Amino acid sequence: MQNRDLTTLTTIAATGSFRETAERLNMTLSAVSMQMKSLEATLGGALFDRRSRPPALTPLGRAAVTAAAEVLSAEDRLRRLARPGAGLSGDFRLGLVASAGPRLLPGFLVHVTTALPAARFTFRTGLSEVLEQDVASGAVDAAVVTATGVPPGGLRHRVLATDRLVLAVPRGLSPDAPFLHFAPSTGIGKLIARALAERPDLSARPRIVLDHVQTIRACLRENVGATILPEVDLHGLSAICEALPVSRDLVLVIRAGAPLDAHAAQLADLLTG
Repeated sequence: MQNRDLTTLTTIAATGSFRETAERLNMTLSAVSMQMKSLEATLGGALFDRRSRPPALTPLGRAAVTAAAEVLSAEDRLRRLARPGAGLSGDFRLGLVASAGPRLLPGFLVHVTTALPAARFTFRTGLSEVLEQDVASGAVDAAVVTATGVPPGGLRHRVLATDRLVLAVPRGLSPDAPFLHFAPSTGIGKLIARALAERPDLSARPRIVLDHVQTIRACLRENVGATILPEVDLHGLSAICEALPVSRDLVLVIRAGAPLDAHAAQLADLLTG
């Protein structure tokens, strides 16, 4: 079965005439007839009632026209995806650190369908070092992570935002209250550890390791402990905040030469726009 046979079938259905179909498709009448007989043999049933003039579609023929139109429409979509100048096309997997989702995803989802109509995105959250490894291995196509230095070989970083780190201490917090340290093995966790090393008053406190920013925020609201986080993650809290001389870069990481690499600037604009 050839798609050209399906084109001929749908054209016959539209015109109601083998002869007009032959003229439209620049074919001979006998070629149109032979194509339809071949299609009937492939499908194992009559598509036309040839006792009438012109031949009328049978119930099988009407169903075949509907199915053929769906096949030809899918073929057209495939051709449009791959045509030169089509822009970014395909299904892409985007990773994000959990704290970046509420900040970046709503605006991205509002604008991406208009800006990149041939691209579809699915999302997953994770820790920075895991997501960066996933980009390197091809498990995800790009990710938003905290940068901790020069990207590993084969990856590129594009800065989306620079956030200063802030010490947050609830009012009236006991001197013995713990320090709430976000996942020390992650990108942001390592930056927090660096800032913590410069503060003996904090590093002497008992330490509780947590891997969810929202859990740390809940603990701050209940005066459970102090923490260091990017300022953007502390909005709305009544804790006493002190800006620190340390900042984190939130970056878009993409494999060099991957399909998204050529569209990195546009993708970054959609994430930050």
